[in-house]
Amino acid sequence: MNIEKCFEDFEEGFVFDCSVPGLTVKEITEFADLYDPQRFHLDENEAVNTHFGGLVASGFQTQLLCFRPFCEEVLMHTHAVGAPGIDNLKWLRPWFPGENLEVAVRLVSKRLSSKRNDRGYLSFELRAAYNGAPTLAMDWVVIMLTRDGVLSD
Repeated sequence: MNIEKCFEDFEEGFVFDCSVPGLTVKEITEFADLYDPQRFHLDENEAVNTHFGGLVASGFQTQLLCFRPFCEEVLMHTHAVGAPGIDNLKWLRPWFPGENLEVAVRLVSKRLSSKRNDRGYLSFELRAAYNGAPTLAMDWVVIMLTRDGVLSD
């Protein structure tokens, strides 16, 4: 793993785009069995009788799988030191088996810490959609070391 980017290396408006392949019924039900055992995630026959009209992925599974490419391709190559939490998380439509999601992560703002001169805060928004239909919205902040913070480590 090559860690190279610091707070200063990111500009507002930075965008990371990717596609997330559709899930199989088995992938949805296995995740649900472990983490979100609700009938519309677990059983195709039961799910038909819900307001979804069929089996759907857990919102948590959707969130994690949409976040993973950004984490692997961007965050793992930075001096990120964590996040204080998620400011917004909305599941806007269900994710059905076989649907590929288009994901865009955008840096909407950044600021230096007012308390520690070795780090700053990057505010990101993630949007995922299927055929243009919004599926997931998530906004969060990443805490990242500055170059001075990396040198003093």
